[in-house]
Order: sequence, then C-alpha cells, then structure tokens
Amino acid sequence: MPDKGPTPKNLAQRFFDLCLLLLGGIIALWVALQFLAQFWGWIALIAVLVTAIWALVQVLRARRNRW
Repeated sequence: MPDKGPTPKNLAQRFFDLCLLLLGGIIALWVALQFLAQFWGWIALIAVLVTAIWALVQVLRARRNRW
C-alpha cells in the first residue's frame, strides 16, 4: 500500500498557518529588539571607539607617508 503525500490544505488552514507564522515572527522581532535595547548603549560606544581608532590610524599613516 503506497503512502500518499500530504493532503492539500484548504484555504482556511493555509490562512491559519500564515497567521501563526506572522505571530511567531512578530514575537521573535519583539524579543530581539528588547534584547538589543539592553545593549544599545554599549554597542554605540564600541562603534564610536572603533571609528575613533580607525581615524587615528589613518591620520598617523597619512603623516608618515607624505609621498
């Protein structure tokens, strides 16, 4: 007896699945933003420090390489 593939879903089942996926995506996005909000200040500080160090290195290279 061969196994049949999955039965085709009707429109209501597909709509319900879509709603669950959207709800899961919204919850995941909300959790990610809440997690990011805890570290936002530190991330900004690290970005500023990295940019300042990169700029300092570029200025020092330009002063040494005048040719």
